[in-house]
Amino acid sequence: MIRCAPWFLSCGLALAAPLQADITQLDKPADQQTVQAEADRVTRALQSAPRDARLYTARGAAYFRLREFDRAIADYTRAIEIDPKQDDAWFGRGMARGRGGQIEKGVADLSVYLERNPKSSLAYTKRGIRNLWQDKLAAAEADFRKAIEFNPRNAEAHDDLGVICAQRGDYAEAISHFTATVQADPSYQKAYHNLAMTLYITGDNMRALTTVDHALKLDAESRGTVLLRATILEALGKTAEAKAAREQAEFMPAENSSEQMPVR
Repeated sequence: MIRCAPWFLSCGLALAAPLQADITQLDKPADQQTVQAEADRVTRALQSAPRDARLYTARGAAYFRLREFDRAIADYTRAIEIDPKQDDAWFGRGMARGRGGQIEKGVADLSVYLERNPKSSLAYTKRGIRNLWQDKLAAAEADFRKAIEFNPRNAEAHDDLGVICAQRGDYAEAISHFTATVQADPSYQKAYHNLAMTLYITGDNMRALTTVDHALKLDAESRGTVLLRATILEALGKTAEAKAAREQAEFMPAENSSEQMPVR
């Protein structure tokens, strides 16, 4: 678990068919009832084919999306035992181990996947995030830069690389990466928050206010973003509006600190 201060935001399956689990969907929200039905369907298939590594990989993906990480790890491990060439199982187990707190082992699994798929922008991004969780900033930065090299429109990699740049005071590069994120994915709320924060730090308060307002259009319930808006309003001398924003934030639930990173 990352312990971070609330400013910069950082480092989310229904299977179409039992043998076609899409690794790009693992972190994305899913309808839990649909995914549970898929896990049950693969379980029934395993009764007839108990040594089909692809089925274990598919069920591991379903368990991952159900956030049952121990069960996902067990299925991915079984898939690898049956067929060590199950690349998606190495990827999935790396993801699940990271989410389950076995971060170093997760990095090792993702490294196996990258040895076999050396141009996977997604895998570099996910390994970079797990390096970031361990505060290994140099390794994380290298991963994010490789991810962007192979996919210049990788919004997640740009956002997390922007956070690293901002932490060390490279604000111009941070702004460039956050801007690239929202250009690639205009729905990326955290990147608007991060861009607004960087603009505020660099004194561009009017642009920061416009950007933070856009972030709140995407997620009006983000307590951290409301507080950032209050800070920007104070810098602009709009004390009454700032006070109102802070009062609004008092009634909002605290956000997960693992999604927040400090400026260094």
